[in-house]
Amino acid sequence: MAVGEDKKSDTDKVKGTWDRSSRHSVDGKDLPEADLKGLTITFDGEKFTVKMGDQVLQAGTQKMDGSKKPAEVDSKVTEGPHTGNTMLGIYELSDDNAEVLLRPPMERSGPVDFKGGAGLMSGTLKKKK
Repeated sequence: MAVGEDKKSDTDKVKGTWDRSSRHSVDGKDLPEADLKGLTITFDGEKFTVKMGDQVLQAGTQKMDGSKKPAEVDSKVTEGPHTGNTMLGIYELSDDNAEVLLRPPMERSGPVDFKGGAGLMSGTLKKKK
């Protein structure tokens, strides 16, 4: 590891609350801005919570593996409409930004690149200061 290189795990790097910073899409189609206003995701250790305002939409646990290329995340849903299912995905972290691409809960394999498309949920997040 080079001098000054960040030794934090990806789980530690994402800790905190994140806002949607730009596009979010499902099946390759951008979601309307009005549907996303107030959407936040909070990470605390291996736990995550997705909220719209004060309403919890989904919560669960996740395992992040930054050693893979691209980095992989497995998110197990413990609260919300997909409780008991696991979403497989990939992510890329840079500073206070994150690009995430997830396969819906019933799919058995995760995405392999950031191209998006049918059956995928994608989004760009910015960490709140």
